[in-house]
Amino acid sequence: MEMDVTSDTVEVLPQHKFDVRSLEAYLNQNLPGFGADPWAVLTVTQYRSGQSNPTFFLQKGPQAYVLRKKPPGSLLPKAHKIDREFKVQKALFSIGFPVPEPLLYCSDTSIIGTEFYVMQHVQGRIFRDFSIPGVSPAERAAIYVSMVETLAWLHSLDVKSLQLGRFGNGVGYCKRQISTWTNQYQAAAHRDIPAMDQLSKWLMKNLPDKDNEESLIHGDFKLDNIVFHPKEVVSCVCDVLLRLDLSLQKETVPHPPPRVLK
Repeated sequence: MEMDVTSDTVEVLPQHKFDVRSLEAYLNQNLPGFGADPWAVLTVTQYRSGQSNPTFFLQKGPQAYVLRKKPPGSLLPKAHKIDREFKVQKALFSIGFPVPEPLLYCSDTSIIGTEFYVMQHVQGRIFRDFSIPGVSPAERAAIYVSMVETLAWLHSLDVKSLQLGRFGNGVGYCKRQISTWTNQYQAAAHRDIPAMDQLSKWLMKNLPDKDNEESLIHGDFKLDNIVFHPKEVVSCVCDVLLRLDLSLQKETVPHPPPRVLK
């Protein structure tokens, strides 16, 4: 199913409600252009997806934005790093990578109860069905090729030149991932599956020779986490509608970064 990025919103969930007037006053003072229409009233709706870090659609007159915030309550120490999301997104936007323009980050929890940031609202298409019905075979192929090209571009970026070198642990990424997913599988398994045990052992015994190279990776890169131009192909890799514990983060890759496909 294809949908517009604004069609998947609902009334703000009770557990995620915040003081809209407080937010409006803050943005009027700190976000250029937000208060251009003094008679317009800020309205807020919430995206159905993106509950890890709740995501909201802001509308004030002709101006449209997206806000992401930390969820309320007690959180794991390294989870929900809104400030890191903002910094990575800002670095990527500065080089022309297709992410929404990050506009403002606020660490003052007195405004709406948690840290948050505001980004550009990107208009386009989101495909929920991976078979992408309703488009021609040629367009479907172009969409998936463009996804691969975009992901390869992300992997090819130089972390240090983006000043993101302090994010993540640069050694042993593959080993950590295999260990983490093996432990999670074992904790959730309801029955013994010998093939899974064999697979996890094989993976651990066949780690890449070089498991210490740094690159940017996307933690949840998939079709419905990408906004597509109404007529063109990739418009924006973003988290308007997705789960983003940190969709973009610095980690290691087992091989040299791939080239961008042409």
